[in-house]
Amino acid sequence: MNFQKSLQFKLIAGIVAVIAPLVVYHLYNNHYAIQVVREKVASSNGDLVNLFVQSKVDQTLEDTGKYLLNRAGNDPDVTSLNLYGYDDGEYQMRKVRIINRFRDDLALYNAIDTFYVYSRTNDDLTLSNGNYQDFGSLAAWVRESGFNPNARWEILRNGSAYGLTMAVPVTEDVSLGAWINLNRLLDPFRQLNLGGGGEAIAVDPQGKPLTPASITEEAFSSLGARFAQLDRSYAILGAQDGNYLVVGTKSRASDIRVVVLVPEANLLQKLPFFQWTAWIIPTVAALVLILYVLWLKSVLFRPLGDLMRGMRRIIHGDLEFRLALNKSSELSFFAATFNHMAEQIHQLKIDVYEEQLRVKRAELKHLQVQINPHFYLNSLHIIYNLATLKLFKQVQKLSLYLADYFKFTIRTNRTSVTVEEEVKHIQNYLEIQKLRYPDLLAYEFDLRAPWGDVEIPALTIQPFVENAIVHGLNMEESSFRILIRTEAADDGRFAIVVRDNGAGFPAEQLEKLDSGRYLREADGTHIGIWNVIHRLNLSFGGAAEIRFANAAPKGAEVRILLPGPPAYEQTQGGQDDVQRAGSG
Repeated sequence: MNFQKSLQFKLIAGIVAVIAPLVVYHLYNNHYAIQVVREKVASSNGDLVNLFVQSKVDQTLEDTGKYLLNRAGNDPDVTSLNLYGYDDGEYQMRKVRIINRFRDDLALYNAIDTFYVYSRTNDDLTLSNGNYQDFGSLAAWVRESGFNPNARWEILRNGSAYGLTMAVPVTEDVSLGAWINLNRLLDPFRQLNLGGGGEAIAVDPQGKPLTPASITEEAFSSLGARFAQLDRSYAILGAQDGNYLVVGTKSRASDIRVVVLVPEANLLQKLPFFQWTAWIIPTVAALVLILYVLWLKSVLFRPLGDLMRGMRRIIHGDLEFRLALNKSSELSFFAATFNHMAEQIHQLKIDVYEEQLRVKRAELKHLQVQINPHFYLNSLHIIYNLATLKLFKQVQKLSLYLADYFKFTIRTNRTSVTVEEEVKHIQNYLEIQKLRYPDLLAYEFDLRAPWGDVEIPALTIQPFVENAIVHGLNMEESSFRILIRTEAADDGRFAIVVRDNGAGFPAEQLEKLDSGRYLREADGTHIGIWNVIHRLNLSFGGAAEIRFANAAPKGAEVRILLPGPPAYEQTQGGQDDVQRAGSG
């Protein structure tokens, strides 16, 4: 049965069609609400970080750069520092005045961690805050890049901290610069109320964190090219402890990007109802659907399945099957109606079967009565011919043979006989024919066990023997011989073979006999063959078959194939159990 066409599938599909849109609509609303919160938080934090980067970070970097350029061009101590050696007292005095001015100016540039001056001739780095050992990376960077005429703020790691540094060359040997700790630079921003409990960090162009962050560097690297989208929108970053909403702005004065991370768990905490229903409603809907399907299966699908199984058993002939009554009034009515119909069908089948048996018996009786006069008339014609020839002894023999045949028919009054009994009747018939055709007719019987005891419709073989004599016996031939034999067939049946040595079947007649057209076109003639075929069909159905052929080297052969016991061998003498009779 096609499940998609079943009532069960249609009911479940209908329920799903009703519930699914509601669940989808709810999930969509929940998703839409979360998206709205994301966009609001992203917009709010994006505005904050953009304002901070522009007003604080970029402004600080630009002001500091201008300050360094101004000092490089207007401070005489700086411009003349390269004229003195490291051990010269004038060099030390000028360096002290430069550092003191830097320290005084730090009050105005409080975001700067330290200013510095570097003399390449003396390889001397002097800091306004800290000492040389604390800024080893800075000293190495100044030696390498501190005299670039295109001075800009660059990312530099000094110890465990990242910062921004810029050096302005004053002369070929002297440069001024500043270093800003990025973590301290972001402290004012962290004091703001970031929506959703977010945290602010600085990252490089590749997304590497430059300030302490709650997520790993590997998680940041998964954003990849999406960092470029943060100036216009937001991104979702997946980490081991959950997803983060990420917004950020790139500094125009440097390569850093200030990023705000907001845990999505904090966002959803502001939506407790949506967060709760996002899980509860689909779960409840699935549970309701399962319970409803189980309930339908109990009250509807199982009784319908029992009804269908009962119908199949009725179709396959089990008319004793009955359904149990259901608690539901409608299904109980169906079960009671089914049981009543099954009972009626059972009784009707018994009545029809008995009627068919009566009709079949009557039809067999009618067919047997139909063929018996055919034999009687032929026999009377023979007696008439013998009496005409005044062969009174032959008339006496023929009368005895006919008396035995009539006595058998009257005594048995049966529709079926054994093969052996049928052959005895044929022997009486052949003896009668021998009286008519002396020295021209001979016969032989070869009945092999166990087929001699198989029952067949009466007068099954005799019409073919009669046709063999009528159509095969030639007065000009010296002898006409008929053989009746039983043997095993290849398909498990057994065959009764009637063979003669006459002229055989004409080719056209043989083709018509094999195809059945000869009987349909006979128009009332050959009633014996038609009668035999019809009675075999009534008795054996499709298991019986008659085949016509020409024997080698000549003659006609009729094979009557019937179901019956298989052949067996007798052990005595190593020979088949054979009953043979003949007359020559």
